Amino acid sequence: MKYSLMAASIIFGLSGQAIAATYKLTELPTSDIGKMHYVTDVNESGDAIGRVTGLYNLPVDISYIDFQDSTITNYYDTYKRILEDREETITFTLDDIENGDALSTDSEAHNFMLGYLSSGTQSASAEFQKISSVAGLEFTGTSANEVDIFDIESPDYAGLTRSVSNAMTAVAADGTAVGWGSAPFKKITFTPEGESEAKTYFVRDWHARGIVISPGGKRVVLDPSFTEYGGYSIASDITLTDEGNYLVVGQASVGLSENSQTTITDNCDDKDEPEAVCIWRQGRGVYDLRAYQWTLDKDFNVIETKDLGIGLERKDDEDNPFYSSAYAINKAGIAVGRSRVRIDDSLKAYEEPGYYQDGQFFTLREHDDFYQTGYALDINDNNVIAGYVGRQNQGTLFEVNGFYYDMNDKTLVEIPSYFSGSDTYVRDINNAGYMVGEGETEKNVSNPRSEAFMYKIGDEKLTNINDLLPCKSDEFPYTVSEAIRITDDNTIYAVATKTVTKLDSFGNPDKDSDGNEASESVVVPVVLTKTGSTEISECVAPETETYERQSASLSWLSLIALPLVWLRRRRKR
Repeated sequence: MKYSLMAASIIFGLSGQAIAATYKLTELPTSDIGKMHYVTDVNESGDAIGRVTGLYNLPVDISYIDFQDSTITNYYDTYKRILEDREETITFTLDDIENGDALSTDSEAHNFMLGYLSSGTQSASAEFQKISSVAGLEFTGTSANEVDIFDIESPDYAGLTRSVSNAMTAVAADGTAVGWGSAPFKKITFTPEGESEAKTYFVRDWHARGIVISPGGKRVVLDPSFTEYGGYSIASDITLTDEGNYLVVGQASVGLSENSQTTITDNCDDKDEPEAVCIWRQGRGVYDLRAYQWTLDKDFNVIETKDLGIGLERKDDEDNPFYSSAYAINKAGIAVGRSRVRIDDSLKAYEEPGYYQDGQFFTLREHDDFYQTGYALDINDNNVIAGYVGRQNQGTLFEVNGFYYDMNDKTLVEIPSYFSGSDTYVRDINNAGYMVGEGETEKNVSNPRSEAFMYKIGDEKLTNINDLLPCKSDEFPYTVSEAIRITDDNTIYAVATKTVTKLDSFGNPDKDSDGNEASESVVVPVVLTKTGSTEISECVAPETETYERQSASLSWLSLIALPLVWLRRRRKR
């Protein structure tokens, strides 16, 4: 399945023309437990992992909820007004949920409760159930199977707690996978000091742990070096070396800064609330976090761990935590990621992409802009690094450009974009120098649109992967929005969108009061394989797609922003 030189020159030399069926799109299997499916990594043999979001039938525990409390009654009133704004009638009351069976029979009521629990106040409070709508997946030839990392059976309802984060992140050449997950929440009662009435709290033992899962199912938890107050570790990538060892990189807690220790000592005293609640509220940012590496032998024993370093040294008067991260590693043991760095002895710490060698972090460019930042996400076995750089202000990334950096000549080169100002993200690079990712095709609109690209080092422009596929039609409804992985034979793994019948939170067709079904756009994982064709044809530009809601139920995720939705509607009147 290698490119011929002629085919490569045709594919990457065309401008403004569509290439018909140069690639064939095949959907990977999907599960029936959730709505949106993604592929996150694949090895050269086609062993693939991913995730599913928008899980159906999420469990809701109402045993501890006071249905007369103003937070839920006000939320209900707002929800009801939004439906009335759409000339619809609410199908349930709070009493139907508390004392009836609405939660198990009415998807609108189920949606409502998921939205309530996930809204700002409840989500930030340990006095409410924690729900996570994501699960890990492994793909076979015919199915997508859930990978449960750290969840447990709930003592309060049937099935898993569904309170954990799950991320399958990378797969080695032999099918060994890595990922990370959070500890499950458990419901406890606690009586604050000076009070006589116990309160319900939801607590967990630690923030996150990395994990290695062998092809035979053996699991190895990757503990951080610092585990006090739970600790934190994640695994981002794995490489199988020629010697048969596994190199795993990610991030791990290595200690607490002085300010973090003071915060915990002063506030997490197990008096006003459980200590675990206070630690959870601090988040992972309470720790000093470092790019970290675990080495495992062929029998999956951890034989070495090491802190990969950070791009600065803490000054005597600096008391806050610092961090570095590793996202990928190649067979030579060179890891890439990002780190805090210091410029000209400044007190300000910046974030830059770079690589780790011999316990040090090396940046890829000069830092000459206050807002400058970036991510080094991949490195091939020829020591070419790929990622993206941009500018960041108050957590928002803008002016994003993909790049590659050849460690042999130590030069960072920004790649082309679809148009000037198009944010461009590189996700992967193969050993032949082909890169994939996504770039904006529409900007300055309410919902910016991105499409997947392929780029070969040295080319003058990106190739929109959708131009290499059949023309969009009823028979071919796909738009490839993001390319995740490109193998050495240029097989591409990606995610695509298509329009399907809308399903409710129970996984059933979503219908309005008149029985009409709605449509929605979903994400599916796909593999793109070359057909050998180099025929050129023009695709007629499709009419702008519009997705009319057709009066079906509100998504529970959209309910998180209910107050904002209501304010926007009020302003339009």
